[in-house]
Amino acid sequence: MMFSLKPKSPRRMFLLGGATLALSGCGFRPLYGRSGVAASPDVLNALAQTRIRPIADRSGQRLRQILNEKLYSNGPAERSRYDLEVTLTKQTIELGVRPDSTTSRANLVFTTAFAIYDGGARAYGDSTQAVVSYNILDDQFATVASQADAEDRALRQLGEEIKTRLAVYFDRRLRPKSAAR
Repeated sequence: MMFSLKPKSPRRMFLLGGATLALSGCGFRPLYGRSGVAASPDVLNALAQTRIRPIADRSGQRLRQILNEKLYSNGPAERSRYDLEVTLTKQTIELGVRPDSTTSRANLVFTTAFAIYDGGARAYGDSTQAVVSYNILDDQFATVASQADAEDRALRQLGEEIKTRLAVYFDRRLRPKSAAR
């Protein structure tokens, strides 16, 4: 059964309109879009003013590159006000076991702890986790390619999650007190 937002009757149209009014009345704002948090010029400016400190290891370098792409959508600011420190840990958990006692599937678990510093003082911190699976195949090259794809997917998830949490933090911090309910 497929669900469609397209109203087919006046009653459905009334319910959809009521739900929209209820959400707007409670202060709900979409994260992305014309009036969303991430589209706010103040938030985009704060993200652009965030310097990303180097992250250890090859996976950390890749995550830093992804964060650069996500935070600096219009390019970095000339002067950075904030510092973002990220630590990344990686764990491989073998799951599927074949009759010959070799594994056939694994999970990659990436965990990050990140903190934003304003003028040297820690202003906000949080952690995120991404779990992705990949197949361990008989062909070693295929397994390496599968693992690299899984790692890339996990790092992109982490980058998006960190950007989202920073955007929400900056929106709450920069929003005038009268606009915050």
